[in-house]
Amino acid sequence: MRMGKIQITTKLSICAVIFGASLLANSTGAPTFVTGAPGDGICTDCHGGVANSGTGSVKVELVDASHWTPGQQLRLRITLADPTARRWGFEISPRLASDANQSAGTLVVADSTNTRKVSSAGIQFITHTSTGTYQGTSNSGTWDVLWTPPADVNVGNVTFYVAGNAANNNGREDPGDHIYNSSLTVSPGSGSTPTTTTYALPQLAFGGGWYTALYFNNTTGSAVSVKASFFGQDGSPLTVPDAGGTTKTLDIGPSGTAIFEATNTGALTQGWVKVELPDGVTGYAIFRQSIQGRADQEAVVPLTGTSLSDSTLIWDDTAFATAVAVANPNASAVTVNVTVLDSGGNSIGTSTIDVPANGKTATLLRSLPGLAGMAGNRGLAKFSIATGGLSVLGLRFGGEAFTSIPTAAPVGTSFALPQLAFGGGWYTALYFSNTTGSPVSVTANFLGEDGNPLPVADAGGTSKTLNLSANGTALFEATNTGALTQGWVKVDLPSGVIGYAIFRQSIQGRADQEAVVPLTGTTLPTSTLIWDDTAFATAVGVANPTASAALVNVLVLDAGGNQIGTSTIAVPANGKTAALLRSLPGLSGMVGNRGVAKFSVPAAGLSVLGLRFGGEAFTSIPTVQQ
Repeated sequence: MRMGKIQITTKLSICAVIFGASLLANSTGAPTFVTGAPGDGICTDCHGGVANSGTGSVKVELVDASHWTPGQQLRLRITLADPTARRWGFEISPRLASDANQSAGTLVVADSTNTRKVSSAGIQFITHTSTGTYQGTSNSGTWDVLWTPPADVNVGNVTFYVAGNAANNNGREDPGDHIYNSSLTVSPGSGSTPTTTTYALPQLAFGGGWYTALYFNNTTGSAVSVKASFFGQDGSPLTVPDAGGTTKTLDIGPSGTAIFEATNTGALTQGWVKVELPDGVTGYAIFRQSIQGRADQEAVVPLTGTSLSDSTLIWDDTAFATAVAVANPNASAVTVNVTVLDSGGNSIGTSTIDVPANGKTATLLRSLPGLAGMAGNRGLAKFSIATGGLSVLGLRFGGEAFTSIPTAAPVGTSFALPQLAFGGGWYTALYFSNTTGSPVSVTANFLGEDGNPLPVADAGGTSKTLNLSANGTALFEATNTGALTQGWVKVDLPSGVIGYAIFRQSIQGRADQEAVVPLTGTTLPTSTLIWDDTAFATAVGVANPTASAALVNVLVLDAGGNQIGTSTIAVPANGKTAALLRSLPGLSGMVGNRGVAKFSVPAAGLSVLGLRFGGEAFTSIPTVQQ
């Protein structure tokens, strides 16, 4: 996901007093009014020293948007980095740029495990919790917060003030605790025209057995247009017959859904897609491979940002092959630096990938010079360029099966895999990589559909702890042995650890099918997915990470944004419920349609996984959480 730099006058102050006596008092959150805003203090008031005098930095990024629109909730990502620090804290407060004594909009907690909201004298703050100081974690700490903008665009720019302490965790106040602050700026979108953010689908393939579909959903209450521009591998505009040219504009009504299909007609054509998404529009792609005499294979492909200069993915070439497509959205050719590490965090090799201006290069990763040592190993691959942005897509091939590999990193700590299946033809793998310079441990807890701890033979119990070295990678496999067992997984990820899951279905006489499954958060009360039941069937797994039973409300809309129906899903405390969505009472009208499904609980959190089945093929469906 792209994180557009904020264009509100955003000053960030992240203050955590985490030493000596102050550790006991403030490790559960910074005191209010220490953000560095006009009239506020700053963390150096307690810690001493000079702000921004260390070798680190603090930054805030706006996720999936570049401006704010009245009432449309946005996500902010705060990253505090320092190579010497081992404990972290922050405080953020939004104010009117025209009057720093007035709060702007509404802050909402996105991760109740690591952050909490406080208010004083009419001013709002979000700060860390004790868990959210990430004690012992090296290099950086990251937090997400949500923000609902003001209802009136005429209030103008909004300023986020933040200050932060990157502490050395020695229990004392000393120069080893470094305070940082910075400023960024966000403005409201101009007039009634929504602002857009540029995304990429780094691989487009149609014809010669391949099909690509792009799905989009408009979560706003106003009509929008999405423009897709097609480019060849050499950077020239690419004519796509189904688009009638080199671009395609899709008009989407309020709460509506749209699809563009590059069909399997003629010889194989490849390229990539640049997509301009208005704020509040989400989307993903589907690849389908059709070969005569074999079952179709499908893979979901997330859209990737175009502004970041680096990207990371977990690869596994033990029994598979990892391919990458790298798109260059810049007007000049770039050389992409590639560093590949094994599961122990040791360097396998380095290489480069040359990509033309506005072009794309696809390659088998281990075929690059210097990377032959990937064969038989697994680990982490890092891609970077000196300036500008890049977009990277990973693809994993094993036998006839293929799936995408996510390059986006989870942020926060509490995650879920809402569906676990092993035995009876099913296999589930969990991959984790530690992007930090210090060893960490990851514990996966297995829970049954009824909420009770679930014994998993491959784990030797109801949980599994994996130890990851610095820059290391680990894998847990629930193998296809015995009768089918189902449940879900709760995972607490240390800061800097990324991960995903792979499902594999093996049925005698058929080619294996694989699907990548992203880990989902557990703290937000709503989740949305785009579904398509025209020639497919949509199933969901809903996990309840709370200690009380939950009744999940389901609202289903068609492609025009019209209501098809509502239903509910009962989920036990710490349990999971799986269902074919259209089989729920009130949702039979999904058959033959496509649209969006919204899941919500009144409070606390939920985790939703979508799965799409068509013939013998299946893939996951990304969800958007709020």
